[in-house]
Amino acid sequence: MLEEYALVPDVFDPAAYSNPAYADICLAHLKRPLLHEALVRDLRNGAWSRFCVAQAGFHRLAGEILRKLATANRLHPCPACGPEEPHDAAGWCKESLATSNIQPLTGVIAAHGTKAEGLFCRDARVASIEKLAGTNWWRNQESHRIRRETNEFLRLIARMLEQANSFMFIDPNLDPAAHNYREFHKLLAPLQSRNPRPLIELHRSVRMGDGHDAEVLTEPQWRDRFRGLSAVLAPLGLSAQVFLWDDFHDRYLITDIIGVSVPAGFDTTRRPDDITTWSRLSPEDREKWQRWYDPADAVRKLQFKIDIGA
Repeated sequence: MLEEYALVPDVFDPAAYSNPAYADICLAHLKRPLLHEALVRDLRNGAWSRFCVAQAGFHRLAGEILRKLATANRLHPCPACGPEEPHDAAGWCKESLATSNIQPLTGVIAAHGTKAEGLFCRDARVASIEKLAGTNWWRNQESHRIRRETNEFLRLIARMLEQANSFMFIDPNLDPAAHNYREFHKLLAPLQSRNPRPLIELHRSVRMGDGHDAEVLTEPQWRDRFRGLSAVLAPLGLSAQVFLWDDFHDRYLITDIIGVSVPAGFDTTRRPDDITTWSRLSPEDREKWQRWYDPADAVRKLQFKIDIGA
């Protein structure tokens, strides 16, 4: 859902293409997926991006793409794997592949010349930027059918938990005191290793129940229902804000780097046949829902807010 690629620096070098004119087309096609659907591995704790910036002969889009990746929080630092910093495309490609032993990597994108070399021509993990359309791992799935289990949720959001700086869990029924949400804290626990800690927001309806049986709980009652989650988060050094709204229906996970539609919410079941589909939102829809649940919004009325955790 949120992919992670390593780019060999020669993708920014027109001379490394089978035809230098192809660089304009290929980089233009590469830009939107990188800036909206993926992370780019910043090899050797940022040495990769520094190397790219320092190259005078790179394509005019190189600087723009690198700046926007940094601004959009899409450069994911990765520790050094090789003994020394690479100085050529082959070295950076080897470094990229070596990092997959530390963290899973969707794939490595290289220029035509590097992929055509004997060392990488048969390695399916490496693709030429000129032939991405025919590369299996480049076909980023927009939706995933999963069981409603915590481990499945964690599998899909693992990269978000490592990189995103803000999280909005939007679910009208989110209730840590309810049995079906008893594992919700596990979705937040991995954030304890982040420094600084990301912003965590939980958005739910002020109403408990559905239809004629729905009951509007008071602020003290909701504080009581979130007390258990607060007690779990505090020792982890995590804090969260709980926003109680008038009734709503849709469910989402909105972060600063990706938005996901979560139609069944964040509760779990033990039924193996209980399947749901998580779908990636367009950048426009992600921003729209982020604004929609802004407490400063004048159209919708926030009932009250609760601070929990550390």
